[in-house]
Amino acid sequence: MSGVPARSLAALNALRCQVFGTSYNPNNLRTGAKYLKKSLVGSSMLNYYPPQLHLSSLSIGGENFAKLIHPKESQRWKDVARKRLIGKGPPKKGDGRRATMKGKKK
Repeated sequence: MSGVPARSLAALNALRCQVFGTSYNPNNLRTGAKYLKKSLVGSSMLNYYPPQLHLSSLSIGGENFAKLIHPKESQRWKDVARKRLIGKGPPKKGDGRRATMKGKKK
């Protein structure tokens, strides 16, 4: 396009920006138009996270304490209690494998 004058190309570029709704920037300066066009994400981010639980508003103890226990954790406690009945539960503190190995070395 060496035969087309630069002024015509600049006018064509300005008209193209008007038609397609883009920002006209003949000097290629940093304007931040890309970030200003972007939609805001704050509201969708707030909807993504669940509401926070403020422990200061709860009175710990009694019936409210049961609400704070996770169902998977209570199931784990039941499983451990059942295994202890048949003798397959976790060892008491200090009676594990390392403690028994240490006693054999002497």
